[in-house]
Amino acid sequence: MKTFTFAIHPYIIKKYNSLFDELIQEEQITQIEIDVLAFLSNNPEYNHAQDIVNRRGISKGHVSIAIEKLVSKHYVERQCDLKNRRCNTLKVTENAKDLVKKIQAIQREFEAMAYQGMSQEEIEKYHYWLRRVYQNLGGGEDE
Repeated sequence: MKTFTFAIHPYIIKKYNSLFDELIQEEQITQIEIDVLAFLSNNPEYNHAQDIVNRRGISKGHVSIAIEKLVSKHYVERQCDLKNRRCNTLKVTENAKDLVKKIQAIQREFEAMAYQGMSQEEIEKYHYWLRRVYQNLGGGEDE
């Protein structure tokens, strides 16, 4: 049986995004703002807009708009990067703490749904093979 793998990825993303529908209405926030806030919260070592573009695959324009909105809502603050003055570092503020908890709870719910009935070993194998495919297609070595 041949699987149409190109149909799988968009379905997974659509399912993941649908779990945020209620939060989007409740908080008057966009999915991209959620994605940026989640990325910064879950990966504090990646604190530049370019990191979000490179690692999440969101367009530079969408990331810029989302950051502007998050800064105006006091969920993210920008600081001049001391190593490269042309760049800003991004930091999630204390003001975003409750929203981040809600986002992370939804992410855990998604993971529970996605990996239902799978052993830890199966999940690790899935991630291993997914990384291999990613690398075969030109993705980074350590991602």
